[in-house]
Amino acid sequence: MATQNRDIQGILQGLFNFSVAKKLQWYLVVIAAISSVIAIVAPHLIEGKRVMEANASLFAGVILSMLLVFRTNSAYDRWWEGRRAWGQLVNDLRNLSIKYYEFVRPNLQEREVFAKLLIRFAYGMKDHLRLLDATHSRAPECDNPVSEHPMLIVEEIYAVLDQKRREGRLNDMMFNVIDPHARALLDVLGSCERIATSPITESHKSIILHIIVTYLLFVAFALAPEFGMWMVPVVLIGAYMVLGLEIVAEEKEHPFGTAEEDLPLDRICNNIERSINKLLLCDSLLERDIEWGHTVRVLKNSDIELLAKEAKR
Repeated sequence: MATQNRDIQGILQGLFNFSVAKKLQWYLVVIAAISSVIAIVAPHLIEGKRVMEANASLFAGVILSMLLVFRTNSAYDRWWEGRRAWGQLVNDLRNLSIKYYEFVRPNLQEREVFAKLLIRFAYGMKDHLRLLDATHSRAPECDNPVSEHPMLIVEEIYAVLDQKRREGRLNDMMFNVIDPHARALLDVLGSCERIATSPITESHKSIILHIIVTYLLFVAFALAPEFGMWMVPVVLIGAYMVLGLEIVAEEKEHPFGTAEEDLPLDRICNNIERSINKLLLCDSLLERDIEWGHTVRVLKNSDIELLAKEAKR
């Protein structure tokens, strides 16, 4: 019953969500004004039946529907590809945290340094993509632009791994196991940069808008002789549907911004930070520090002695 209530609530929320209508309100006002003029003038200029026949033979909704389906699907594919890339980033950062801890057996200070590097990469990549996306869409630039490129952070990560290998704490086999996850950070970054810097071409967008406007004008001329001013709400409904799809596609095409429909990058970065802190900095690892002979500098002497006694048991 609770699941059914949540489904009904989700349907009602979607039904009364007018975010697209708010973005289209001025477009609809202009279309209503043009349609009203056509409703007054068209009956005296042309027969509606002939325009209706021409409209049906020329368009029949097929060309417009195919273009809108392609436009929407291509935009959603970009959004979903960006989400998959960030999901892969979460997995690789978790793998890096676990394997670095188990292979290197770092002390607390070393874990803090490595955790900060991984967290910096996630936040740095978010800011970097938003700056790229802002040049191609209406997404605003971030308040605190990243001061360094994410590639530089990956370079620091490899410097840490190479240092541990030269110290003999990370052998070649272990390095080959952990290297794919470090290398995947640049793969994810490159995929997201490609999405942010290669939107759909302007010529493709313009031809779709031209077809939409032409189609709506044909509908208005076709219905005006028969319905008069009642044609205006019909045209507005059609305009809301086709232009709404175009607006949704335009927003989905730029997934790294800060709009409501964009990817929740802030939330994903917060989840990454919590995961890495849990894997590398949680209190349960302090006992293993005692077993490995590391100094736990954040604890009092009495706490260290207590943990040492429990480890011996």
